[in-house]
Amino acid sequence: MKKMMFLASTVAILLSACNGGGDGANKIEQLRGEAIAIHDEIMPQISVFDRNSVKIDSLLANLPQLQTAYPDLDTTQTRVDLSALKAKLEQATDSMMDWMTEFDVDPQDKSTTEIKEYYEEEVGKVKDMKQLFDQVSKESTDKLAQF
Repeated sequence: MKKMMFLASTVAILLSACNGGGDGANKIEQLRGEAIAIHDEIMPQISVFDRNSVKIDSLLANLPQLQTAYPDLDTTQTRVDLSALKAKLEQATDSMMDWMTEFDVDPQDKSTTEIKEYYEEEVGKVKDMKQLFDQVSKESTDKLAQF
């Protein structure tokens, strides 16, 4: 992550120097910075999601023991709920990995307008991803709190 931020900062400085720091370059840098900042805000949740996935695997493997500890537990429904939650955790993590792989820190052979539109789209994508992460995080916290 630090390397990506360093690279993005270096590219931004170079772009500003080459473009005279015009309004288009400033807007592009602002959008790129916004996309990266949102990414950096939600990225740490992946380790939490990974730990929760491991916890879910453990809970699913030990449902008979859980039923002993929680006699009113509907193991069939618990299995469905936990499996669905694990799929959501994996979907959120995969969406982050896909976004990071596809994100172009320095698009080449595009006009300033095209680059600006690209980063506007990327900001939208990462904002949607943040919303997904927030929803999955809340659901995960709520469902795993009882165990």
